[in-house]
Amino acid sequence: MGAEEDEVLVEKQQRRWQLHSPSFVLIFGVTERQQLTVLQWRNTQTGTDWVKAPVPFLGFGTTLNGVAVTSFTPSNNGGAFILTGAQHRKRGEVTELEFCLRHQRFPLLAILQCRAFDGTTVLEMSFVLRNEGNEPVTVSGLSPLTLTLHSEQPLHLLTLTGGRYDEKFPPDSFALTEQPLPDGASRTISCGEEGRSSAKDIAWFAIGAIAPTGEVTEGIVGGLEWSGRWQGTFRRGGNLVTVRLEATEVTHRLLPHSELRSPSAFVLLFTGDWDEAGWQLHRWQERFLCPSAPPDFPWVQFNSWYGWTTHIDEATLLREADIASALGCEVFVVDAGWYDGNGAEDFGHGLGHWTEHRGKFPNGLLALSDYVHRKGMKFGLWVEPERVDLETELAKQHPDWLARRDGRVIGGGRYGHLCFGNPQVAAWFKERLSQIVADYGVDWLKWDYNIAYGLGCNDPAHGHQEGNGTYAHTMGVYEVMGFLRERFPYLVIEGCASGGNRVDFGILQHVHTYWLSDFTHRAANVRFHLTGAWFALPPCYLNTWVLHDGTSVADFRSRMGGAFGLSSRLSEWDEETHERAKRCIAEYKRLRPFILKRRFLLTPQPHSLQEWTVWQFHDPERDQGALLAFREQSPHERLLVRLKGLHPNGRYELRHADTGESLTRTGAQLMHDGITLTIPDANSSTLWWMQRIS
Repeated sequence: MGAEEDEVLVEKQQRRWQLHSPSFVLIFGVTERQQLTVLQWRNTQTGTDWVKAPVPFLGFGTTLNGVAVTSFTPSNNGGAFILTGAQHRKRGEVTELEFCLRHQRFPLLAILQCRAFDGTTVLEMSFVLRNEGNEPVTVSGLSPLTLTLHSEQPLHLLTLTGGRYDEKFPPDSFALTEQPLPDGASRTISCGEEGRSSAKDIAWFAIGAIAPTGEVTEGIVGGLEWSGRWQGTFRRGGNLVTVRLEATEVTHRLLPHSELRSPSAFVLLFTGDWDEAGWQLHRWQERFLCPSAPPDFPWVQFNSWYGWTTHIDEATLLREADIASALGCEVFVVDAGWYDGNGAEDFGHGLGHWTEHRGKFPNGLLALSDYVHRKGMKFGLWVEPERVDLETELAKQHPDWLARRDGRVIGGGRYGHLCFGNPQVAAWFKERLSQIVADYGVDWLKWDYNIAYGLGCNDPAHGHQEGNGTYAHTMGVYEVMGFLRERFPYLVIEGCASGGNRVDFGILQHVHTYWLSDFTHRAANVRFHLTGAWFALPPCYLNTWVLHDGTSVADFRSRMGGAFGLSSRLSEWDEETHERAKRCIAEYKRLRPFILKRRFLLTPQPHSLQEWTVWQFHDPERDQGALLAFREQSPHERLLVRLKGLHPNGRYELRHADTGESLTRTGAQLMHDGITLTIPDANSSTLWWMQRIS
């Protein structure tokens, strides 16, 4: 076994399975009643046992014919799942444990799957229910994570809201909430009522142990890999904390000899503070969860939307492409309005045609795509497959494809929601979107989702059941995205849902970046979004753009915490703005490798415009990085910050990006004594490059 590999040790007589990792030990065992349980879950770096007694950790929960059950049930009121077999296997860098459990009351076989990943502390779990009887069993709700922890320490819960259009400051979107979990505490997070997965909260949490100094020293991060409706609950009673993440509004009649698969959930042990928790999560996501991306990704984007909305045509975009290329953009994305049936009104007009608008593009979109490619850029195109204009031929020819709730079309006004739980819809979009990518030379596909699903479709004529429309639709969306990625391995897919209303760990497995918020106009709000979203999402998924509302150096730098782009009327910028944009894009390309490594938050997420924001980006392998700070309306032009992640005995040179001023300090000095940053003017920034010199 290599130094970073996981290993399973089996004690057949004691019926114990020990999963050993360099960072944790997890031991499964069997109770006297033949139920699977966890005997120990230990962080070997700190010696903390997060499980000290048989509890339903890594268990699952659901409801069978109206009876709530979990994989480990202390009493027999609802019947118990009895262990009947186990096996394990190694697939590359992933260790899989699989436990077969048979229910005492129902003719159900449950297969509990637990996966560990070399070099990480992550455990991922899911389950499959198989009906081996002769009668249907009604399954309601799928909870792949039913977690019970033991801790005598004070604990804090960290949660994160989803994205929304929010003009105020501080915004409600991507807001971190840290709150204690005292005895008797109960907390709930959810997707909200409208149905998109992150319209209210993101299905992510972190629980941190609080040291006597008041600092977080270790803990657990978890999340649900699901793009449908969901809910999470957290309760503390004494030294026990229970966590449950559940896919809701899933009621499925499990027919004889059929199966139902749950979404996956994950947990990881972290050692250190909240920043360390985010870093460890990102490392797993980038290696095992997210699709592989080009080595120079995320590309600097131009997107037509905020500059031109639907008022686009060939001549306009050719001019913009010339300028975007000269500024250093790497992908040119044509947003909504390119399709037949769309004029200068609502961008939804014409959704469903999905053919080029010859009035706007007399030479065709391929000619524009070819021109963009000749300019050295990739070509991108916007689509919104799940929404349809009811005036289009697609809607008129296929009214049976529309999602319906109690006979009424889901949607509003002129628009309807298409049901991807209908296999005909999924098959049609596989073909149509493939044709769009191939015919128009598309390198980047922006998949938007501006319509809420509510409780979902319950039209049984679609091929799904009345109670599992949200489940079937979500699986259909995954199927189409997965098909596109397999057919076009080079294709980059950008996720969007009125901004960040469907940001989750299910969709992250199919897209390469995500548009965070439609309110990207104020730099301070963008920095707030980036600061919060980073804790759950890898940096390349934090997509924001510079608009016409502000084009100062600080405005550009405020979008440099993740994926970066421009969305403005470039042809109306003056030469000074063009030069500033060109310099800032070059600056971002130099900063990009550091952004994709580590980020330290040297100031908290701001709750006032009078607070500074300071980010440190660091590449541990190269031992170099950058320090990026912003002063919005603070009355103070100086701020002392202490850096993180440096070698105490190393000597580091810091060089100011604007003035060329340099200074040299040891790592110990920078981390313990700190450095005083100066920003003389409000609404401004400072950037320091940093490298180790000895």
